[in-house]
Amino acid sequence: KAGKEETSIEDALLLARETMPNDSVNRVVLFTDGNETRGDSIDFAKRLSQHGIQVFTQRYEADEKDEVLLEDLLVPSEVKKGQSFNVTAVAHSVRETSATLILYRDGFKVQEREMTLEAGKNNLVFQENNPGDGLTKYELHVKAEKDFYSDNNVSSGVVFISGEPKVLLLEGEEREARYLSRALGAENIRVEVREGKGMPGTLDELAAYDAVIFSDVPAPDVSVQQMNLLRSYVEDLGGGFVMIGGEESFGLGGYYRTSIEDALPVRMRSEKKKETPSLAMMLIIDKSGSMSGEKVQLAKEAAISTVELLSDRDYVGVIAFDGAPYWVVDMQGAGNRLGIVQAIESIEASGGTNMYPAMEEGYTALSQIPAAYKHVILLTDGISQPGDFGGVVDRMVNELMTVSTVAVGEGADTNLLQDIARWGRGRYYFTADAYDIPQIFTKETVTASKSSLVEEPFLPMVFHPHQVIDSIDWDTAPFLFGYVVTSPKSTAEVLLVSERGDPLLATWRFGLGRTVAFTSDAKSRWAADWLTWPGYGKFWAQVIRDVMRTSQNQGTETSLMVQGNDGAVSIDNVDGNGRFINGLETTAQLIRPNLEVATLRLNQSAPGRYETQFPMTDTGSYLLKIRQTAPPTEEGGERQTLTDFTRGVTISYKPEYRHLSTDEGFLSELATVTGGAPNPTMDRIFNVSEDERVAIRKQLWPWLLMAALILFVLDVALRRLDLAGKGLFGSPQRYG
Repeated sequence: KAGKEETSIEDALLLARETMPNDSVNRVVLFTDGNETRGDSIDFAKRLSQHGIQVFTQRYEADEKDEVLLEDLLVPSEVKKGQSFNVTAVAHSVRETSATLILYRDGFKVQEREMTLEAGKNNLVFQENNPGDGLTKYELHVKAEKDFYSDNNVSSGVVFISGEPKVLLLEGEEREARYLSRALGAENIRVEVREGKGMPGTLDELAAYDAVIFSDVPAPDVSVQQMNLLRSYVEDLGGGFVMIGGEESFGLGGYYRTSIEDALPVRMRSEKKKETPSLAMMLIIDKSGSMSGEKVQLAKEAAISTVELLSDRDYVGVIAFDGAPYWVVDMQGAGNRLGIVQAIESIEASGGTNMYPAMEEGYTALSQIPAAYKHVILLTDGISQPGDFGGVVDRMVNELMTVSTVAVGEGADTNLLQDIARWGRGRYYFTADAYDIPQIFTKETVTASKSSLVEEPFLPMVFHPHQVIDSIDWDTAPFLFGYVVTSPKSTAEVLLVSERGDPLLATWRFGLGRTVAFTSDAKSRWAADWLTWPGYGKFWAQVIRDVMRTSQNQGTETSLMVQGNDGAVSIDNVDGNGRFINGLETTAQLIRPNLEVATLRLNQSAPGRYETQFPMTDTGSYLLKIRQTAPPTEEGGERQTLTDFTRGVTISYKPEYRHLSTDEGFLSELATVTGGAPNPTMDRIFNVSEDERVAIRKQLWPWLLMAALILFVLDVALRRLDLAGKGLFGSPQRYG
């Protein structure tokens, strides 16, 4: 069924038909502006006419509003790097008005223009002389003095700009990015550097890059949605991803059980060695009423993830508190995971907020456990009743416990929580997004266990020959001074290992793309001696080039456009001699705005042409990863990849906001196909000809049967009243 931002006249006619009796002359009077955005009411009206149902259309117009809208932004599907091109659009205005037009490229303003829009159609042309790289999104915004709806004030288009590959480098300590970015630049790889929180927020923004590098970026700096985007970028668009280690990376960074861990060739959970000291973890979780809904669910998920990361030699306890503390999980060995998880899942939010008694309970229990490391994680979203927080934390520190705190939302007492973390020699976290809670807990657990961090000098050892590490003189490689411990996945290729045998460099294919894990860092802490090693730049250039997305589209011309509620893609293929290329197997991975993926098959419709259509029901960008393969050149051989490239198309706003006037032609056609009329008089609607009258045949036997029953009952009653031979009105009188 149509939503609130759609018009389905077909649905309205269907509902009218379902309510009509079969023994009457049925007619429909339709009040509408005729701007249908969903369904096919003309076809349905033809079916109504077969049942003798006429439709009369009456134009309906609300009060005329000042309105300005932008039609589709038109850009070429592909241009070469440095090539100028025009960005065109059409602005419609109900009446003359002043307006500001702003053109954005990948979210950055590139042109601004003040102008007067005339009533009606205004053609707009912007010349782009300095285009970006890769898949680039242009957006045109209009701000008008006289305008009612804002939804239709933006129009966008996507163009692929071919040229040198480009890499996005996200660095947790942005000043440290200079070492890797300079080394890659010297190897002719263009790098854009951003801070750890600079991850793009849409898939079409990510698609502008051929590879993405995370260098020591903590998971809380990347939202769950952004992690899902990165996974889709690799798996569905064939992009490359490299994670480089550091104290805020891999498991230490909180990536356990995330979509980024899914994409990498290593697991964040290390296989603990027997000599690893044990950890006692106390989780103190706010269960007050303000934690209801997603907050408490995500807190429970975080606690469960913590339990899964602990070894059987570790200990765990869980206290939930509102106005008073409640033991959810008594302090015990972490081996009883099933029972512990079931207990955690029983937590429900209610009550007030009183942290201090819960901290006292946690301290008392933790002080009795013989673990080498003891750590407390305290989570709350509110302001607690008063208590001797400094005193209880001092006692914890005196018993070699550490305390970290998590403030959820602006309502938390951030000053107190920062103090507790500082007093407790732990870490303080603030998050406005409850979805960050699981990553914060896992980051804290891995950090507190001290089992995932190795800081000692070691030389990298070649474990498996590969093109990524070929032609590098590993005998001259300097020492590295640390790494994050991970475990390789079963199908991963481990290329370099530490002297302990832990993975240092691992790679694998993930969907259409490739990912790499390098568990040491690439900056001045663990890789300080590598920065001056001649092989540093060459090594990283080979790693990046191996994972980069490849693009092959020579000899192709692609058209991708919106047609109504559908997208239409067509590809024309010719060889170097201008001859059509037939018989190609052409498929496309379609990634919708909600990241749902569908596989499309493009069928050959003409010499050298392959095309298909797909529904476009939501606003946003639709990206297609297109691949064409040719038949094998020899019998039994594999199909040869001929093209492999990415294109995109966007819907800026719902079609409901595209129309400014009544569609008179549509209303006339809709009425005419049924024998009705547009804008009819009352006499025309209610005048029924003799030919249209419906003869109604009714069977009378039910009524006659009912009358007979009534007469029968009346006859019996009269006979019973005529008692003792008396008539209804007494005995007959005799005269004479």
